[in-house]
Amino acid sequence: MTTRHGTLVAMYGSGVLLTGDSGTGKSELALQLVRRGHALVADDAPELTVDQGRVIGRSSYALAGKLQLRGLGVLDLGERLGSDALKSSAPIELIIALSRQAETDPRPLEGSRPGQQILLGVRLPCWTIPVDRAPASPELIELAAQLTIRQPGSHTVWN
Repeated sequence: MTTRHGTLVAMYGSGVLLTGDSGTGKSELALQLVRRGHALVADDAPELTVDQGRVIGRSSYALAGKLQLRGLGVLDLGERLGSDALKSSAPIELIIALSRQAETDPRPLEGSRPGQQILLGVRLPCWTIPVDRAPASPELIELAAQLTIRQPGSHTVWN
């Protein structure tokens, strides 16, 4: 088991790991996604393990259900939004890297493919979202997840 700096959200039956430097908006983005019907798995430092070739993320006992928001402190999401706002674990199928560096080579959405990152020896798709001019929107994260996560009866854009 290891930890990784980031925030893990369960979306469409899979985990989406939001990574990036401190202050890039990971927790705020997670709150927006939870309010749109997704669930928080872990904020700040998800615990990661590999099971049958898949990376599984969960929250530490001390931080379970908690989200740290700039200016507001640590909030208990289960208490504020109910148990549907939380999930105990999720298999990670996508990494979203929030980056302060401007994207120098913008690619059109059609035909675009995410890059790749290796996490605990498992190759995962990774979209890099620039946040230097504006924060990432929950709609953008949902679209990246829909384009990437394997859904029953469908194929993914990423191979």
